[in-house]
Amino acid sequence: MHTIRLNIQDDIFEKFMGLVDILPKGSIVLEEVDEIPHYPAISFEEAQNKVANAVADISKSYGKESNEVFDELLGK
Repeated sequence: MHTIRLNIQDDIFEKFMGLVDILPKGSIVLEEVDEIPHYPAISFEEAQNKVANAVADISKSYGKESNEVFDELLGK
């Protein structure tokens, strides 16, 4: 299965949804994103490793201030 993100103009959206409706059930799964940024999912194991490494780095004074981390995440 492939994952893509589409930006569809409002005047075409209903026509596009009609096209999707005629395709075999389950062949396409749509999730409307709207204004919420879409981030690729990571596996539980990847997330667990990232958290474990981050926690281990805190005691080594490698940690970052929370506002700095959030600024990086938000692209500020």
